[in-house]
Amino acid sequence: MTTAKPTRQSKGRQAGAGPSPGTAPRATPRGDAKTGPPDDMADLQQEVEQAREQLGATVERLAAKADVKARARDRAAELTGRATEKAGRARAQAVAAAGTVHDQVARKTADTTQKAQSVTAQFSGRLAAAGTPVREATPEPVRQAVAKGASTARQYRAPLAAAAGALMAGYLALRSRRNR
Repeated sequence: MTTAKPTRQSKGRQAGAGPSPGTAPRATPRGDAKTGPPDDMADLQQEVEQAREQLGATVERLAAKADVKARARDRAAELTGRATEKAGRARAQAVAAAGTVHDQVARKTADTTQKAQSVTAQFSGRLAAAGTPVREATPEPVRQAVAKGASTARQYRAPLAAAAGALMAGYLALRSRRNR
């Protein structure tokens, strides 16, 4: 597509062109009551310069509206800023809540530990008192056999645990077959 260059009339005006946007309307040769044409070349040049400035501003506004990529980039930057701000606020709230929870857990843990220690002290005294008559009533050969069995069990802890696991698995397998 080709465009034809505008032809120029005298004093830089285009043929058939109306008044420039934003300028005062011109008088027609019949002598309307409107303001007349500029008297000298300086006024005409000033008018042309104003029209060029207005046209340039209009073109810049249209170019800014048409630059979708830049507008999208600006919008993305704005949304990123908002998201970062919200994330910062949420992070600060989470840190504050975590601090509060940590303090509560620490207090409750300390209280529970104290209660457990007092209960342990009470029951260990009772158990020692209850176990003493049983130990004294048990014959010496039985005590020696129990001590030897406990020592052997500690020495072969892993094989004993494996054997106990195998026995449980076998028991559960037999039980599941019977229930079918």
